[in-house]
Amino acid sequence: MEYKLEQLKKIKSITLSNEERGLIRSHAARLVMTKTSAPVPSIFFRGVQHGLRMALSAMFFVVFVGGSVSAIADSALPGDPLYTFKINVNEEVKGAFLKTSEEKVVWQKNRIETRVNEIKTLAESNTLTKAKQEKAKQAISVHVQELSKELTVLSDESPDTALTVTASLEQSLKSSRGSLQARSKDSEPVAATMMMKSNIAGDEIPTPPEDGITAALRTVNEALDQVSKEEVKILTKEIDNISKDVRTVDVQGNTSSNSLEVSTPTSTSTPDAQ
Repeated sequence: MEYKLEQLKKIKSITLSNEERGLIRSHAARLVMTKTSAPVPSIFFRGVQHGLRMALSAMFFVVFVGGSVSAIADSALPGDPLYTFKINVNEEVKGAFLKTSEEKVVWQKNRIETRVNEIKTLAESNTLTKAKQEKAKQAISVHVQELSKELTVLSDESPDTALTVTASLEQSLKSSRGSLQARSKDSEPVAATMMMKSNIAGDEIPTPPEDGITAALRTVNEALDQVSKEEVKILTKEIDNISKDVRTVDVQGNTSSNSLEVSTPTSTSTPDAQ
């Protein structure tokens, strides 16, 4: 214990000399004088930073919400709140990335088939109202117009491909029409029973369930007629092109024959002259 006390006394007796104190003070002063203070950002700069942070936050929020809405809208049916978003935003954005006429034709074909399947879904669930039918019908009409524009271009580049697309779409529409017709036949006994019960009871005759399917069939038939017209246009154009080629060949063949007929007397008269 006494040894430790002696050591403490020795430590307390250790002091800095005046020269050492002076060196420490001068070093500290040099550090203070040479240290550069961080620049204080201006109000404008801080405002810009805040604005960028807000813009990035808003952008991420819009992307997140927009992606969620877009995913939900993909399953929307005519009459749903997001159905217009599905047609005019989701599908238009997807179609904007298509480059070739063939891709655009196939895309419009798929859109028409999607609209028809939507009508089938509503008709088979007895939820197809006149307003929903009109909305889907208008969309199909727009798609057919776009299909017609792209088919005009594609029929010049590759008529076989254009005819293949229209034939495939026509077959798909006929298949949808067949399933709706079968559904309509299945509903006829139910409708007849309902009408019989209503007549016996003297009640007002309810709307038969096949009315929705009949409306869907009408829309599908109209789309089928439009597609058939487009197919006829392509075939007519192809026939005209073939006819032009045939006429060209005939004209060239007649010209060659006339040349031969003119040169024949000249060749036979040469021996006589000799």
